[in-house]
Amino acid sequence: MPDWVGLVVPGALIRHNVRLPISNPGCVFRGGGQKISFVTLNHIANAARGQRLRGILLSLLLVSSLTALAGEADSLQQRYDAAFLEMYEDVGNLDKTFRFAELAAQAGDFEGAVSALERMLIIDPDLPQVRMQLGMLYFQMQSYTMAYAYLNAVREHEGVPAEARQQAEDLIAQIDALTSAHRFSSTVVGGLRYQTNANSGPPTNEILLFGNVAILDDQYTEQADWDGYLTGQFDYVYDFETDPKVTIETGLSLYGNRQDEQSQVDTRLYELQVGPRLAFSPQIGRTLDIRPYLVVNDLTQGGAATFSGLGGGINCSYHDSPSGAWELGVRYVQRDYPGPEQVGLTGPRTRLSMGKTFELSESTMGSLTASAFNENADDDWAAYWEYGVEGSVQYLFGSPLEIIPQPWAGSLVLGLFDKNYAAENLVIAPGIKREDDTLRASASVTVALSAGLALVASVGYTEVDSNLLNYVNDNKFVSLSAMGRF
Repeated sequence: MPDWVGLVVPGALIRHNVRLPISNPGCVFRGGGQKISFVTLNHIANAARGQRLRGILLSLLLVSSLTALAGEADSLQQRYDAAFLEMYEDVGNLDKTFRFAELAAQAGDFEGAVSALERMLIIDPDLPQVRMQLGMLYFQMQSYTMAYAYLNAVREHEGVPAEARQQAEDLIAQIDALTSAHRFSSTVVGGLRYQTNANSGPPTNEILLFGNVAILDDQYTEQADWDGYLTGQFDYVYDFETDPKVTIETGLSLYGNRQDEQSQVDTRLYELQVGPRLAFSPQIGRTLDIRPYLVVNDLTQGGAATFSGLGGGINCSYHDSPSGAWELGVRYVQRDYPGPEQVGLTGPRTRLSMGKTFELSESTMGSLTASAFNENADDDWAAYWEYGVEGSVQYLFGSPLEIIPQPWAGSLVLGLFDKNYAAENLVIAPGIKREDDTLRASASVTVALSAGLALVASVGYTEVDSNLLNYVNDNKFVSLSAMGRF
């Protein structure tokens, strides 16, 4: 029999116990592979120069992700089929049965894995490691009563190693929280960041004014700066304990930063979302979530009120496997600008996004998202459509330090966005409508110090290529933050 190391669905268990932040630690607002080779920011920047190279970059990301996904799926299915035949031909061999259960869980056949493991207990009831597997599988299937029964048996077994007993107790604590009608959770991230262009200024003094070249004061060109930031996400869920599952969810997002020198971009932002969530499970391992919500938000920048917004949206997700899901989101927010010089910016913001998350391997997740964003405004020169595609990979790996046993995570995010304005700005360039192409790339490493505390080191690069000199800019950043989940 296999021992306690390398148990069934370790990736799924890690995802339940080590909550990873999204790639940019400066923000936790709700919209998060293959082994990642981290390159320098200059390499990212140089590779991204020009429209053609950007397209090649994104195409390579999409093709490699989809190819890896297809290859992993074929390989897993072949191993699953072979393990089933081996088990079928030697039904009394516990090692072969355990191996099949392991692969069945990875392939999403939870029922097959459960049946195999429960047959093992009929042959030999004194197998606490098998009961541990069954507890984790039933946890994944959201059958919390069965999960509790198996995990409690592990906890009370005298021969269970201390680490495994603690793992069982942690899962039991999560079951107690998940089966309560009231659930509170929070994530807080704080840290320091250095940016080479904190004010998003152009790289040179030459800009356009009334269609002619003008000279911009040095203070308004790109300026490097440090800042400290603090962001938090606070959630409350009330579960009506019905079937299908219905909950009411309230989420408060807060973000604030303080620049060392560029105080005009000091930011304070809050957003409140409230709405129900309906979860349907047509079959085990497949879930459809529908979450309509109302939203209110407010932004202050440079110490002055910038805008307030009121609107709503709906998010739908279909989980077609234990670690894969299709996501669809629509959001509409009416924004009002109080300042007399900003009156023309008032108008609605609409966003549509569709994406897919998938498992590339037991320790690697990937995602692809396409989005369309419309900024409407009373003044046409401020209105635009932006279309984008973003891909990411996240890789979990063992800690290289003995004093930190929790797994670490590396992530890489790459996005391309195309923005087209509705009308020319007569003050900037009469007769020329603004067009921007933006590349965003970031990489991060998350060091999990415990189940609820992590350190996050990130680097990133943003490049804006515009047909108007005023808006051409790029920015590199590096940050270090601490993240706590409660």
